[in-house]
Amino acid sequence: YFKDDMVKAEQWKEWLSHNQQMLPIVQQSIEWLNVHQLNEKEISSEQVEAAHQRLMSSLNETPVIEMKRHRNPWWMAAAAVLVFIVAGFLFWSKSNSKTTMDSAYGMISEYKLPDGSHVTLNANSKISISEKWQEGSDREVWLQGEAFFKVQKTSMKDRFIVHTAAMDIIVTGTQFNAIAREDESSVLLTEGSVTIKTSDGKEIKMKPGDFVKIENQVPAKQNVDQQRILAWKEARLDFDNTPINDVAKIISRHYGVKVSVATKAIGESTISGIMPNDNLDVLIQALETTGNYKVTRTDNEITISAP
Repeated sequence: YFKDDMVKAEQWKEWLSHNQQMLPIVQQSIEWLNVHQLNEKEISSEQVEAAHQRLMSSLNETPVIEMKRHRNPWWMAAAAVLVFIVAGFLFWSKSNSKTTMDSAYGMISEYKLPDGSHVTLNANSKISISEKWQEGSDREVWLQGEAFFKVQKTSMKDRFIVHTAAMDIIVTGTQFNAIAREDESSVLLTEGSVTIKTSDGKEIKMKPGDFVKIENQVPAKQNVDQQRILAWKEARLDFDNTPINDVAKIISRHYGVKVSVATKAIGESTISGIMPNDNLDVLIQALETTGNYKVTRTDNEITISAP
């Protein structure tokens, strides 16, 4: 509404274009904000000065209370330690400050990084980068969720490192898809070469077409369909005998809603096909169109059951 972040504003505009049914409530919200904006009264410099004089006058009139000196002023030592800790924390926060780029539920977002690299974030994902990337030093990114990177080479061939909870992905110039979620860690390399280092020191060198998945801290190469892995970039889901339990996890992760499966049999049943992933209502309709499922939605909860 205030458009103080044009990137977010464009993301919001794009989301609305795919969710026309939300326009009435959005319009109501805009009308409410138009009516209830706070217009703060400006304060003149004379008023500020007068207030300052009153404050100083009241401070001068405050009685002085004498305190006896304690032989063991532990509180002074404690205060000194506290000040040191706070100062150290402020220095650490400033020196380790990061810029965060994210993608909301139900959204796919694209960003250009300071070195010219590009990253596409899947829904419910984010990356953090150091505020200053200098030529001749590593370019470090911290990932939570899923992202596709197009890494720009530098004249000094600086390394580009993606940190996740389960591994580090080390590249110079390449294209790859990375997943770093609580229940899944994987890398699909589409161009160039990368080296994966796991948290326990294992290393795997990858070439284009390789897919590495980490399970129980053990990395292993697997054969996969690249198009199916990258389908999210085109706002679609590509299922191939996918259990409904897994489908439920994908919907919950992508849209931030609770999804439950009515019975064990329904959860273990599988589905194949391509479905849209940029509109939850359309996705639900597509599931029901198969004739094998009934989808009930109430507020922020969805239940998948037999028809």
